[in-house]
Amino acid sequence: MLKSKSVPKTALEAIKLFVKQMIAMFNDGNLENLLAIITDDAVIMPSNEPKISGKEAISAWTKSFLAPFKNYHLICSIEEIQVAGNWAFIIGQYRLTLTPKAEGEVIYKMGNFIDILDQQPNGDWKLAREIFNSDQPLSDAQ
Repeated sequence: MLKSKSVPKTALEAIKLFVKQMIAMFNDGNLENLLAIITDDAVIMPSNEPKISGKEAISAWTKSFLAPFKNYHLICSIEEIQVAGNWAFIIGQYRLTLTPKAEGEVIYKMGNFIDILDQQPNGDWKLAREIFNSDQPLSDAQ
């Protein structure tokens, strides 16, 4: 059940639509459109890696992360949305399926995320901060 204390219905629907569109862009490999919906000073903090700051660095990281895979599919479930002024906070879970280009088994990742959106002067939302971590323990080799 989605938790959202006193979030206006219009804001709630707009944020849910934003997340749906962001996932579709990722799954379609549409990096150009995906980068258009993040702020220039966005920061992401992936599991077991240093933080990545700025749209250009995020673009390079995303390309590098996805390069070994011919198919990838992200599913997210939103557990909570809160809005405070121009900021929206989203908590949820993700499942990511990665199919390697080379021989190898399909990789399944699952975990949790927090996204922070920044509402722009025109009313659109953009991703400003993201942190995600895995539910899966590191293997001994890592």
